Amino acid sequence: MRIRRLVEYFGSAAAALQAKTEYWLDVPGFNTKNIPADSFFEGAESERNFEMIKRFGVRVISYQCSEYPQHLLKIPDFPLVLYVKGRILPEDNRSIAVVGTRNATIYGMETAEKMAAGLSGAGLTVVSGLARGIDTAAHKAAVKKGRTIAVIGSGLADIYPRENNRLAEEISEKGAVISEFPMLTPPDRQNFPQRNRIVSGMTLGTLLIEAPLKSGAMLTMENAFDHERELFAIPGRTDSENYRGNLSLLKSGKARLVENSSDIIKFFGIAERKENFLFEKESAIDLNPEEKKFISLLPQEEVSLHRIEELVQLPITKIHVLLMSLLLKNAIREYPGKIYKKLV
Repeated sequence: MRIRRLVEYFGSAAAALQAKTEYWLDVPGFNTKNIPADSFFEGAESERNFEMIKRFGVRVISYQCSEYPQHLLKIPDFPLVLYVKGRILPEDNRSIAVVGTRNATIYGMETAEKMAAGLSGAGLTVVSGLARGIDTAAHKAAVKKGRTIAVIGSGLADIYPRENNRLAEEISEKGAVISEFPMLTPPDRQNFPQRNRIVSGMTLGTLLIEAPLKSGAMLTMENAFDHERELFAIPGRTDSENYRGNLSLLKSGKARLVENSSDIIKFFGIAERKENFLFEKESAIDLNPEEKKFISLLPQEEVSLHRIEELVQLPITKIHVLLMSLLLKNAIREYPGKIYKKLV
């Protein structure tokens, strides 16, 4: 592979990129007709790429570098070079990928948050793809509790989706954002399946939160299976297309059924921290008798305002007052469309 030859010849990925292409002719396999010959080097050797590397504080590491994820070296098509914003630490070898659909349900988003918080709080690094939906929920929860690594399908100068720019910065401060693509590579569709093999390849196992049968998340699970890594899946809801992928993996026996983060933590023999249980009880909330009665009438799952009216049989003005009070006490959560869920 020509990229490997360049890295080995010049001693590092950064040195290979910075070397003038005329010096590449000294490397076996290169000639005037095939420079640049590999897709990696299309734009990678440009001055603009070097400018972006310096401007964004990015480092280029090769598979020979001690910082390179060790599990990733075990897959057959590991990337020879990674662009890194932040730091990859030795403890990141104890990592779990958390993946799922971009079009996530409220339940899926909440589950991703709780699972990622529990895993990262226990000392496992949460790896995901920075996409909308499940990925974003997992990163946001993990970065508050411990370490998380985002693997993106574009260059680090072109974060996608745009609304996750700030999140990417926060992740790079406490973990790392990585890519195998040159800095200015746009988020083209074909990049994401390629990205997925890194997400699964650099981890001990992959957890599927929520995904339909045909989805990028299921491709990641297939990669993990091919790489002989552990597969985990939330059982989800049997009446939802968004969980068909989960159910398929569980029924086939490819994935282990998990209900909470402690299931995964115990599987790997990691000491549990009680405060990081997935479905831990919320701290005691001081509710008055009227609020207690009101919230006791609500179901555990999400419920619409119209359904609340039917359940509590109170004037709508009174319902609004109670909802506002419970929101302020963090006893319930409100979602778009006047959807509510109790937290106690």
